Amino acid sequence: MDRSISIAIPYYNNSNFMNETLKTIVNDNRISEIVICDDKSNDIDALKKKLEDISSNKVKLFENKKNMGCYHNKINSVTKCTNEWCILLDSDNYLEKDYLDRLFEINDWEKNTIYVPDRPKTFPGNPSQNMDYRKYSDQYITKEKYINNFNNINFQCLINTCNYFLPCKEFVLCMKDGFNKYNRNIIDCLDSAVLFTDWLCKNKIKVVKGLEYYHRLHSNSNYMNGLSRKYEADVKARLLSKIKMNK
Repeated sequence: MDRSISIAIPYYNNSNFMNETLKTIVNDNRISEIVICDDKSNDIDALKKKLEDISSNKVKLFENKKNMGCYHNKINSVTKCTNEWCILLDSDNYLEKDYLDRLFEINDWEKNTIYVPDRPKTFPGNPSQNMDYRKYSDQYITKEKYINNFNNINFQCLINTCNYFLPCKEFVLCMKDGFNKYNRNIIDCLDSAVLFTDWLCKNKIKVVKGLEYYHRLHSNSNYMNGLSRKYEADVKARLLSKIKMNK
């Protein structure tokens, strides 16, 4: 059985980081395509130059006709993938061979499940204690667990981290309603938490022991710069309410 996977990279103004993002995945034979969806970046020429230097036919660059925002461009990038499964990878982060090795140790990838890393290796600086999810390793995040842990800072980071492994068609179908109705100006700083919550309403999420990647902490991240942060408390309340209603 062909288990080739895709990498879906929603991209916006991160050309300085892309060499690290692409260095491992471009040479791994288990990855047959790398989809990059540019969201009307100011540095698109710099990105194109880096992609020319890499010169890999795996890389497919798509340019949005208008700026969609983080939430919508994450879904958009997955729609472009041609494999059944993809890693939804933020353009300022990167992963090494061991991430892929750990995924391929799982014999059967279940189409109703998203597989989440248990330990982002944050950099630069000391490891972030808030982004250590190993207390949930090898566990499914049930609705009850979501409700009981919602106010824990590690859990709130977990649901808003992204960089997970997912079934493409099922993911896009699940997010169809949200894609059409959510206001980016309200949800974008919690885009991954919204995706996580909407998926969990009807599907499963597993935190995979030993699934680790490198997560860059910087002042220009979507969360740090998002204008929607003033709605953060309201969005979190809505997400918790949604899970309670679907319990």
